Amino acid sequence: MTHNGKQTLDDDRLEGRESAPVAGSGHGLWGIRRSYLWAALFMGVIAIWLLSGDIIIGGQQSSGGNEGSTSVSASSDQADKSKKKLFKVSTRMIRATPRDATLVLRGRTEADAKVSVMTETSGVIRNIPAKKGSYIEKGTVLCELEPAARAATVLQHKAALLKAEADSLASSRLVKRGYAGKLKVTTDQAQLDAARAAYDLAKLDLERTKIKAPFSGVIEEQPAKVGAYLIAGFGSNMACAIMVDIDPLVVIVAVSERNISKLKPGMKATIRLVTGENVTGAVRYIATSADPKTRTFRVEIAVPNKKWKLRDGVTADIIIPLEAKPAHYFSPAVLCLSDNGQVGVRLVDDQNIVKFKPVTILANEKGGVWVSGLPDATRLITVGQEYVIDGQEVVPVDETATAPTPPAEKSAMVR
Repeated sequence: MTHNGKQTLDDDRLEGRESAPVAGSGHGLWGIRRSYLWAALFMGVIAIWLLSGDIIIGGQQSSGGNEGSTSVSASSDQADKSKKKLFKVSTRMIRATPRDATLVLRGRTEADAKVSVMTETSGVIRNIPAKKGSYIEKGTVLCELEPAARAATVLQHKAALLKAEADSLASSRLVKRGYAGKLKVTTDQAQLDAARAAYDLAKLDLERTKIKAPFSGVIEEQPAKVGAYLIAGFGSNMACAIMVDIDPLVVIVAVSERNISKLKPGMKATIRLVTGENVTGAVRYIATSADPKTRTFRVEIAVPNKKWKLRDGVTADIIIPLEAKPAHYFSPAVLCLSDNGQVGVRLVDDQNIVKFKPVTILANEKGGVWVSGLPDATRLITVGQEYVIDGQEVVPVDETATAPTPPAEKSAMVR
């Protein structure tokens, strides 16, 4: 019995050891099933969400399809815009000021007239009354030729003229009385006219032996000497004298294509000669055609020279005041280039939008540049202009620093 009871106890223990895992297996299976249930539930929610076609982006819901795509894009742009930070630039308000510009040119003086005085009749020089370097009035004798037989020729033609006059008078009287025909009168009148012409030519030839100054001026050279034979006509290589007229004295300057349109006849000019004189004159001539080699235009400025102190061929600086025009003055660091290479500036309009404005540089001066082409009042971008583009919205910040001050001189030089 004892044996049987022990056996029973051992069997019970064995059964107890074997039954424990069975109970434990029941609880583990339920845990596994519960995990599967949660997974299935989660997948179902996802499936329902996907099948509904609703997509939530950036905190906003939009339906699927084409309309959903458009809404997504708009929502994205709206979100980007709300997150975008505008670029800050430094600006300064500038205003146009009158600029009295001057055109500075380099030229030289030139005589108003320079003439080689030639003889109109051939002969030997017997006297040169005028001296080289002297100022003479118009009509003064420069050279005097030997009259030779010219005086006798004049007397001969004078006698022939007197005879022709007497014959013509007699014929006229005879015709009135009926003793001569009209043909006789006509013939005598023709002979009278021929005699008078020959006499005038003889006197003119005699008068030409005295070579006179064609205008008032200075004798610059005297190639001919006493005893030299002067030959009249084309091809003669010897002049009685070379004269120059330096009142008015003319200042000649070559003006570039860029500046020629700024000049007009009558404009006043100040001339500074290298010899030390400062004089004034007026533009009297502007060429209409450019020099084909230099592409410059000849401009003449007449300067009064009553006392003949100014000389021909002297280098001169010419300063011509130009018409005052509004212009802006600022630092050259503000200038920038457009995409096509134009020089200009960037400014900000009333809506804080960047605008590129091309300008024309009028002059470079110490501390700044003068430009034209901007509105009278301009909000100029002074810092950051290279980092913004045309049409971009920015945040303008006014400068506290003062703008560059224009030069003390009211006029600017244009070369």
